[in-house]
Amino acid sequence: MRKLLTSSLFLLTSILYAYDVEVDGICYNLLGTSMAYVTYRGGDMFEPNGYSGDVVVPSHIVHNGFTYRIFNVGPSAFADCEGLTSVQLPSTVRGVSGSAFLGCTNLRQVALPSDLLGLGGSVFAGCTSLQEVSLPRRLDEVDTLMLYCCASLTSVVLPHRVRRVCQGSLVHLPSMRHLYVFASTPPTADQGAFTLKDQQHCTLHVPREALQQYKQSPIWREFYRIVVLGDADYAAHDYQRGDINDDGNVDAEDLALLRRIVVSLPDDSAVRWAADINGDGKINSVDYVLLSKSIGE
Repeated sequence: MRKLLTSSLFLLTSILYAYDVEVDGICYNLLGTSMAYVTYRGGDMFEPNGYSGDVVVPSHIVHNGFTYRIFNVGPSAFADCEGLTSVQLPSTVRGVSGSAFLGCTNLRQVALPSDLLGLGGSVFAGCTSLQEVSLPRRLDEVDTLMLYCCASLTSVVLPHRVRRVCQGSLVHLPSMRHLYVFASTPPTADQGAFTLKDQQHCTLHVPREALQQYKQSPIWREFYRIVVLGDADYAAHDYQRGDINDDGNVDAEDLALLRRIVVSLPDDSAVRWAADINGDGKINSVDYVLLSKSIGE
């Protein structure tokens, strides 16, 4: 029975860590003849993951005459690569799976694409040298252990769509001095989402109209200081006046949205900030005229 169990375990781990092709030092698994994802660089769990230095993942690879689009970073793809220092992902990547960078103790920077749809649990856990990471704007949940023990992070930004911060996701961040939360309503924060010791030396930045809610909400109210996000904070974190749908462009779609917003104000603080074209704290016909002129309509 033990021999059968051992053989089954070895087969399972071999399948888990097997890869279909290696191109320019990066390993991929292929899906059909058009899509591929980055995977672990090793034959099985007993062979150390082989990535190191600065890694730039391409948007496409060519293999056996077929062109494959790189759409994902697979589970544990870069896990335990102590020699890895930075990773740049292409705009084609839509997801980064759980534990993708787990235990990369010398990883300093990861460039994530702006259109990323999600990050898995424990994705950066134990990345003790990580100095900077931009969580995807479409993220609605900070998954379990996502930034656990990222001891070098001095600031963290939670985009305006975040609705939940899971247990252990922002724990043991001794260098964190600023947490920027753009959500109009305090996200649900699980018990153990933060380390109380970290909260007691960190300033929480929140939307103006939600200030009192954060000050009164369990867990959020434990932060050392709670202050209002300013115009410079929105601009510094890539929010743009006029980009009401937050797609990176100011165009006719935003103008159509603004026409409706003038009639009925949305609850989303980031949307309201983007719709206030002249920054006077009001959203009215003046903003509509200004936006019309800026896009040539």
